[in-house]
Amino acid sequence: MNNNNNKMRVSSFKEDSKFSEEKNCELCDEVDYVDPSEMMRTTDETRRRNWIESQSKYAFEGLKVLGHRGSMYHELENTRRSFQVVSEMGCDGFELDVFALKCGTLVVFHGGGGDVSPGKLDGYCNVKGNIHEYTADEVRSKIRFNPDFHGFACPSEKIRNNNDAYIPTLEEILQDAKESGVTVKIELKGPGTEKGAVELVDKLDMVDQVVFSSFKHGRIAMVREMRPELNSDGTYKYKTGALFNSKVPDNFVEIALKAGATEVHFKYDTCTKERVERSHKAGLHTMVWFRGPIGMAQDLKSKYRGLGYEGKDMYRIVMATGVQAMCVNRPHILLDAAR
Repeated sequence: MNNNNNKMRVSSFKEDSKFSEEKNCELCDEVDYVDPSEMMRTTDETRRRNWIESQSKYAFEGLKVLGHRGSMYHELENTRRSFQVVSEMGCDGFELDVFALKCGTLVVFHGGGGDVSPGKLDGYCNVKGNIHEYTADEVRSKIRFNPDFHGFACPSEKIRNNNDAYIPTLEEILQDAKESGVTVKIELKGPGTEKGAVELVDKLDMVDQVVFSSFKHGRIAMVREMRPELNSDGTYKYKTGALFNSKVPDNFVEIALKAGATEVHFKYDTCTKERVERSHKAGLHTMVWFRGPIGMAQDLKSKYRGLGYEGKDMYRIVMATGVQAMCVNRPHILLDAAR
């Protein structure tokens, strides 16, 4: 898994945050800017393609490509093999979801229940209850993924009778990532994950490779309280991301800074050039995240029919905001679109 090309692509937060505010302002005056979500909604393909062409110069030159839950269209999401494929294809990193089990072990898993009650096993594994109600031994010996679950994007053969299709520990995934050198965005999905995740990253000496994130900003505030250390340039040593869902409050910058965040993570269709520029001006790194397969299918059917699927056009529309990193379900397509 040792990949020198990946290691060369990994850069520090300070390097990632470089941008030319003056250049961006000059470009804004050249054309009429349209909210990206409008371009996703249009069924006029010619209009959309012309807009993409006119806006492509706004894309962040050093765009970071991350796989959402790994490479979920090639391998089962949130598994070791899924994350290994992301590294092998040349991505900058990946995002994963973390829960603390009943015994305290941290595992990588998403599950059902959304952000209200995440970690549900129904559907995903055809088992009742929530992942945090089980011990590590029970998870490894009793819980199996459901190959017929409609939310899995990979071929069912990747799940059925596959020894790699199991729920891994966070430590297993981080050890692989340390070897490959990629960035890991750890979403603190379940309760009680903050302390254990930080201590594990410290144990593996991976502070420079990891970003801790959450929709529950109190969790990243706790990370900041535990690890307030600064780099020599005044930036935080431990990086944290404030996740925002569909409704982005007007004072999102203040909310992120109050939680001690170093990054703002926008839902893909809420990311605008204005929000990106406000974030950068405040010294915050920017990333967009895409919904899982079920959520993206809902969005494409109800709002973005003209696009058909999560692909190059959708990615290029988002890239035009100047966002610095994109966490997507099809990283292999984004790699091609970003070239």
